[in-house]
Amino acid sequence: MEFLGPLRALGTPTSIAITGTLFFAAFLFYRWLLPKPIPGIPYDASATKSIFGDIPNMLKHLEKSKEVTNWMKDFNTRHDSPIVQIFLSMFQKPVVMIDDYRESQDILLRRTKEFDKPDFISDIFYGINPDFHTVQATNDTFRSSRKLLQDLMTPTFLNGVAAPYLHASFVDLMTLWSEKSRLSEGRPFSVKTDIYETALDAIWAAFFGDDGSGTVTRSQIEHLRSLKNVPIPSSKEEAVEFKHVEGPPAFEAILRLTDSIEHCSKSPFPRLAGVALRYFPSMRRHAKAKDQAIVEQISKAEARINQEKGNSNKVTNALDLMLRREKQIAQKQGRAPNYYSKAIKAELFGLLIAGHDTTSTTLLWSLKFLAAHPSIQTKLRSALHTGFPLAKFESRVPNAHEIASTQIHYLDACIEEFLRVGQTAPMASRTTTQDVKVLGHVVPKGTMVFMIGGGAGILDPVRPIPDSLRSQQYLNASGGKTRDWSASSVSEFEPERWLVKDAQTGQDVFDAQAGPHIQFGGGPRGCFGKRLAYLELRLAVVLSVWSWVFDGISEEFGSFEAMEQLTHSPVHCHVKIRPAEVKVASSVGSGMRVVG
Repeated sequence: MEFLGPLRALGTPTSIAITGTLFFAAFLFYRWLLPKPIPGIPYDASATKSIFGDIPNMLKHLEKSKEVTNWMKDFNTRHDSPIVQIFLSMFQKPVVMIDDYRESQDILLRRTKEFDKPDFISDIFYGINPDFHTVQATNDTFRSSRKLLQDLMTPTFLNGVAAPYLHASFVDLMTLWSEKSRLSEGRPFSVKTDIYETALDAIWAAFFGDDGSGTVTRSQIEHLRSLKNVPIPSSKEEAVEFKHVEGPPAFEAILRLTDSIEHCSKSPFPRLAGVALRYFPSMRRHAKAKDQAIVEQISKAEARINQEKGNSNKVTNALDLMLRREKQIAQKQGRAPNYYSKAIKAELFGLLIAGHDTTSTTLLWSLKFLAAHPSIQTKLRSALHTGFPLAKFESRVPNAHEIASTQIHYLDACIEEFLRVGQTAPMASRTTTQDVKVLGHVVPKGTMVFMIGGGAGILDPVRPIPDSLRSQQYLNASGGKTRDWSASSVSEFEPERWLVKDAQTGQDVFDAQAGPHIQFGGGPRGCFGKRLAYLELRLAVVLSVWSWVFDGISEEFGSFEAMEQLTHSPVHCHVKIRPAEVKVASSVGSGMRVVG
């Protein structure tokens, strides 16, 4: 029975002591790995009893919902606190959730040395575009990247160059819907792909120019024009499905790479998830197509720059401006310009994503709100007819110059309300650069802080918070503070909330400071493309409402159910349209683009 010797050895006091010590050490190690809450800040106690923290509850929530923000916001509601902590990553600090507009504004605008990037947006962008400026902390790399872009948000570029390209693309969208309206015979149809592709067409043209090779939207128009009819359901409430014609590989690549961000945004390890995606064959194929297209456009722009002879003041597109800026910077630094640098390629890719995705999502919400509120839609259309009398008289759509240069107060109010209620960007975030005090609690250095975009003070009534809990920066600030929305209507879609009486004329005028929202963040790290986004929305909303009446549709397609990827977008994006008084202009088949 010698083989039993080793087993008997396990029963010796020494073996038992060693085994017990190992188990105890393992137990202590496990306890050390458990989530460690920040003292004083509310949290779910059950999350601290598992190394997975709140992750299992989040994944369970995502089985029945396509949104994460509403799950996170529920922590503040359950704990009845403007500040809570959630354990979303294993072996890392908890994230802190702020559900108070004033505190969020204070962090974004006034406490920029205490709160900085990288943030959640940095994490989800890291996998597909790690060199984009929005990923970086506020350092020399960030500042050098932003220098390349400094000419792109000037009125000269936006109104003189970008606006005509954007206008032409959205005119194409109206023409596409004209063909779909003809074939659908009054039935609903989806516009989600239409809007995302048209917005990408528009941004692509603004950044690279229009070489006359056609666009994705035009390809769709030409396909539909070749059809006399399509299969349609018997019920007027059922949607018509249209065959989709794929665009150029570069366009498909950018759209699919943008979609991949959803996987990162819902992962406990967004950066790791993004890096892993790089090795998927489909993602590698899309990344290669995107890179080839950007390099091709840079090559064309370089040739144009080299051919310039004292005519460098002529503005043609965004890329030419970027390369001219790189040339100037290189001359000052005594080096040759590097037009193919990682920074230039990263900025182009990042702005193509941000420029089309956020605007598209907001336009989708806009159409849903207008269809659900016909009286507001009618009032807006009337305001447009009054604001563009010549276009109305000539039975045409307003041109790019008219839309960009004419202030229509009710239009501005509607756009601001689309942003506030649609919540395209549901949260802002920053990371603490030092130990900081927030609402009376010490938050350690290196903690990510999430600020809810549609919470208290924006879509919910304000929380009563004493000024004694506010920062000294907030107390010392003389400006930047807005009044609160009425608690009785704060959650309602109501464009009039952005209008105030002019003391001299007695007229309703738009006031961007009438109340709060933080859709574009704030401070030096707020949304760089804010002006471009407003211009895109202005053009798209004017042309859509001018050209079409958006009728109400069934609950199935009219639902306000949302999903979250890079943005907070509607799940159902269908419209039922009929022509407004003015005919839809078309640039297809004429050999030229209508640019106003």
